[in-house]
Amino acid sequence: MRFFPLAVTAASVTAMAALGGCAHGSTTSTAIPAQSPAGAPAQAATGQAAACGAADYCTPAEWDTARASTPLSQIPPFVEPLNVVISARSTVSLAGIQQALGKWKTVSTATTVSLFGIHLKCISSETADVTDSGYEPQDAAWRLGGCLDGNKLSLTGDEDHVRIWNQPVAGSKYGAWFIAASYETMCLVKNGQLQTASADKAYAALHPGSAYHCVDGGPGTFHAAHPDGYDDAAQDFAAAVVTAAKSRGWRASERIVTVKRSASAGEGGVPFDETVRVLTVTA
Repeated sequence: MRFFPLAVTAASVTAMAALGGCAHGSTTSTAIPAQSPAGAPAQAATGQAAACGAADYCTPAEWDTARASTPLSQIPPFVEPLNVVISARSTVSLAGIQQALGKWKTVSTATTVSLFGIHLKCISSETADVTDSGYEPQDAAWRLGGCLDGNKLSLTGDEDHVRIWNQPVAGSKYGAWFIAASYETMCLVKNGQLQTASADKAYAALHPGSAYHCVDGGPGTFHAAHPDGYDDAAQDFAAAVVTAAKSRGWRASERIVTVKRSASAGEGGVPFDETVRVLTVTA
């Protein structure tokens, strides 16, 4: 999930739209018993619902995003995996899940932040085809800690964030939500080489055009905390959703499915596997 240098500070802006667009299969499952009913803000999916019945989701045209370019020659164009799905069987809205998560804040392509003098756009747009109607920009994006605190986390390689696309499914109020999750580390190009921004924040501030966010595990990132930037991010985000659901007394289940991807590596050549975590959250 990318950040491009700009020159303003800003606050986060909430933006969400829904699009139009079945699959089953599981290996592992964890359920959390409900404690008490909990309400959530209604947010219905719009568009033409897919005619695939009351399924968790409809199999998308591609399980990877479209190829995205970067402003740095050291980071060639890349795809990213759709590695989490919030099932169309969920009865809690996406807004309700975000509210329960607490620290996962909406970030927008229209906002920027200044961190230690480094001016960064909060997030860039990527596209995916989850409705079989062509590649479309993400409907929403969340970052752990939001724009400012998320960028602070990126200095240590601990910034987990997600891009989210909606897929209407027949018989579902909210449809399915397809998610691309990744851990990122702020990096920069100095003397033609990619390195961590934390190693030279002064240089990053003076050369904002050289600053970027690298997926953890790739060149210019930390390896120890999250060695599998895509797979670890999916696992940790899914766990956060399950924990948040438990805190609200909701029922949450997670199962892992294996899908057919067109690619096996993302930004910076960071590999990802063929698993997707499917979450169902019901009040």
